[in-house]
Amino acid sequence: IGDWSSDVCSSDLVTLHNAFYEDAAVSMVLEFMDGGSLADLITKQGPQTEGNERRLALVAMQMLNGLNYLHRQHHQVHRDLKPANVLINSRGQVKIADFGISSQLDSTNGMCSTFVGTTCYMAPERLNGSNYSYGADIWSFGLIMLEMLLGKFPYPHQENYFRLLSLIMDEEAPSVPENIFSNELAEFVSLCLNKNEIKRPSANDLLKHHWLRKHP
Repeated sequence: IGDWSSDVCSSDLVTLHNAFYEDAAVSMVLEFMDGGSLADLITKQGPQTEGNERRLALVAMQMLNGLNYLHRQHHQVHRDLKPANVLINSRGQVKIADFGISSQLDSTNGMCSTFVGTTCYMAPERLNGSNYSYGADIWSFGLIMLEMLLGKFPYPHQENYFRLLSLIMDEEAPSVPENIFSNELAEFVSLCLNKNEIKRPSANDLLKHHWLRKHP
């Protein structure tokens, strides 16, 4: 579990209560999230409509609070943010989980260089071997938001793995469909999926975006 331990506390991150090592295996006692993951929810609910933007905003707000805490308080990049690693419970709480490959940076300006995580949710700068920082998590967050809207992974199916990587690195980022959702939501997602990582806002900045403020 790396540097992650039970003394790290945020209401938007899944809590690790304890861990045990026995017979060459580590067992962890985690907070119980009885609603499954966002991946389960996306499969069950399918594409969303404009009328569901408030519910999406509630998910976004909680995820961003978790990322903001992770980035600013603990200087960690999650590095494997995807729908399966965002858990929900019956109280409507949404929490980020699975910090097995998170990386601690020296400061909020630190950079990572290792290549780990689920490839199809990686930011372009990670795929092309460049150094990366907190903005890589923001890209993954943006893909998750778009996947919740579309009910499927935002990039079209490719004939092979390498074509998908090329598509993510070299082609335009996916975007919110026109004339279905609000312009504010489209702008919010496009900020997260800016191919230039320097221009991506931080989690703290996104929490101030007018789309989220429309859905308190």
